[in-house]
Amino acid sequence: MLDLLVLGLQRAAEMAGPPQMPNDFATFQDVATESAHPIRIFIRYVDRVHILLRFSADEAKDLIQRYLTEHPDPNNENIVGYNNKKCWPRDARMRLMKHDVNLGRAVFWDIKNRLPRSVTTIEWENSFVSVYSRVSHDTHDLSIIIFQIAAIFIRYPHFF
Repeated sequence: MLDLLVLGLQRAAEMAGPPQMPNDFATFQDVATESAHPIRIFIRYVDRVHILLRFSADEAKDLIQRYLTEHPDPNNENIVGYNNKKCWPRDARMRLMKHDVNLGRAVFWDIKNRLPRSVTTIEWENSFVSVYSRVSHDTHDLSIIIFQIAAIFIRYPHFF
């Protein structure tokens, strides 16, 4: 049930595929369906959720605007306390740029608001949101996403 709340019924149906011919893991029926929504991969492992999203510049700007409307940050304090994996090499970590930090916090805020507080909640302190954007990376040399599932570190190269 919580998976459906996070994904939304439409995206969940698109990711699963039709009942007569379900999609394979992390595949869609066509490219148009895959790119129609920011959620590209959704994995729930016991009590952990991993979501890979890809935003257009306009989608990212809109989400950041909605977040900052409810949580203004005039002194750029969102960067303070932003979870970043120190165990990874410095060149592979997320760059703590204002745009990326605000997008990370906006994504967390959006997902958290999809879950009813009477059922469950997610806390920022126990979460990890990594953003890789073209805004903070002028070259494509570092186009990797690094994350951890079940104590296994995964490097996903060539995201863009």
